[in-house]
Amino acid sequence: MPKNAARRLTRKTALLMTAPRRPASISPSTPRCCRRLLSTLLVLGIAGALTPVQDVFAARRHGKPPTAQGEFTDHLSSYDSSRWLKADGWKNGPPFDNAWLADHITFTEGLMRIRLDDQGALGEPFGSGNYQSTDFYGYGCFETSFKPVASSGVVSSFFTFAGPFDNGGNGLHNEIDIEFLGYDTRFLQANFWTNDDSYAGGNEAIIDLGFDAAQDFHRYGFRWTAGGIEWYVDGSAVYQVFDSPTNPTPKAEESLQKVMMNVWPVDSSASGWAGTFVYPGSALHGHYDWVRHIAGEDCSLAEAPTPPPPPPAGNADEIHTEAIDLSLNNRHTQVIARVAIADGLGQPVADASIDAVWSGIITGGDGHRTTDSDGIATFYSARTNKAGTVSFCVTAVTGGGRTYVPADNVETCDAIDK
Repeated sequence: MPKNAARRLTRKTALLMTAPRRPASISPSTPRCCRRLLSTLLVLGIAGALTPVQDVFAARRHGKPPTAQGEFTDHLSSYDSSRWLKADGWKNGPPFDNAWLADHITFTEGLMRIRLDDQGALGEPFGSGNYQSTDFYGYGCFETSFKPVASSGVVSSFFTFAGPFDNGGNGLHNEIDIEFLGYDTRFLQANFWTNDDSYAGGNEAIIDLGFDAAQDFHRYGFRWTAGGIEWYVDGSAVYQVFDSPTNPTPKAEESLQKVMMNVWPVDSSASGWAGTFVYPGSALHGHYDWVRHIAGEDCSLAEAPTPPPPPPAGNADEIHTEAIDLSLNNRHTQVIARVAIADGLGQPVADASIDAVWSGIITGGDGHRTTDSDGIATFYSARTNKAGTVSFCVTAVTGGGRTYVPADNVETCDAIDK
């Protein structure tokens, strides 16, 4: 067996546990993920003393819990890897009938799209996407604007989660859910799980929306406090549960949670809950417009977040001079020119070649430079002790097959006195 096989196996199983839970009505009291892990370990001959499920959980629980992250609003116009992770190359097993694949999450026209199709992997017949935060969050409001998939057997979700293989705190399963069951997207399912490794559950509630959620974007969220959970639709409260000794709600002091979104098909074991899934012959998509977290128990979801600014008008295939900045060296004997090149959308352009000329009391110096990763090229003039004016002009720009448009230059020439 390769040296790192056991480590890779443990990591893969840890990733399984970061994915969403299976419905209580169809789940065994012992998580299947752990049974699969133990079976594999026994086959490989490395199970050792980890046979009891409890020992597997204990072995993976972390010590010091993370710090709760602050609030954010993400308009999901692009992939922010500093905050999010695209699940890739693993699966949950029953009742999930898919593998998680990173390329099934895309960003187009200001939206995040999660694609469910028949490009299966890892022995599963279908592929789909799972988007989860890399950090953990505590009490506050969580909300997204999205359109679920309207297809029997498909679950579209927005939820917070921490499980035995997450370093959220106590290492137990804690979760707060918003789910749509695709056979009838006029209804929303709210749910929660508190320190519930056995998936005993029983807290599901079905909410009649009075509209078809798959037809347009609406806001769905919840406010999580020490006293309970309140679910919201379009800024209005629709359902609430209160913490009690007999049925406690999750506690941030015990475990913080990740923010997660996914779309997935159920297998036959869950058809009684979510309907039977029959692939329609073309890909299905869940559409997410934005997601946010407002920290603190006194948060409010009454108002929607401020829309993002419209994208700048322009052509990404055209480039121009965005700025020319001239300065003198310490002895005032040399001029330094910093030239910024941008495309038609205002984004910096790396590896653009710039030709330029010097004039005035200095006519020599760098005549050709290439922009760095920030779209900046630095030119140095020849040296002189003479006093007077030095001028610098860009004469040509080429780069990456783009078209240089001098008429779009913010600056073409600049001058400085020395």
